[in-house]
Amino acid sequence: MSWNIVPLFKRDFGFFDRQRDLFSDWVKEFDDEWKSMDFESSRTRFDRELERIKKDLFKLDTGSSMLKVERPFITDPIGNKKLSLRFDCSQFKPEEISVKTMDKRLCVHAKHTEESPGKKVYREFTREYTLPNNIDALRLTSTLSKDGVLQVEAPAPPSVEAPREFLIPIEKL
Repeated sequence: MSWNIVPLFKRDFGFFDRQRDLFSDWVKEFDDEWKSMDFESSRTRFDRELERIKKDLFKLDTGSSMLKVERPFITDPIGNKKLSLRFDCSQFKPEEISVKTMDKRLCVHAKHTEESPGKKVYREFTREYTLPNNIDALRLTSTLSKDGVLQVEAPAPPSVEAPREFLIPIEKL
């Protein structure tokens, strides 16, 4: 005996389409606020929620990892000009962060994975910065503050134009 499979309907059947098709099975599991609505109102609300989720998912795409900094040079409190870049790595442990150079690119990469029963958390951060021609990649230094701010610095040649801006140290009381 052979079987012929005949589609009953034809359409794109992605993740969100499957969620919509399962709605009538799920509505009985929703909270009382949903149950108090008539079927069409709850279905409309469900569709709006799915669209909001879809839109928020696309926000996760950060686009290019190339960092563009308008004015990467600063003048420190004693008058030295230097390249200074900062990265928020507060969601990562120090051992999860790597800083390296490849050719004339600075690469900062951090990766965190956490697993427990019924839960998996995965975070990853990648930023690249093309170093100016007059910066020696071998003289780069990086420091990580207690609050997770990674600062990458390198001395700049005297010919570099740096703003007359100074870092002011913060005293803790």
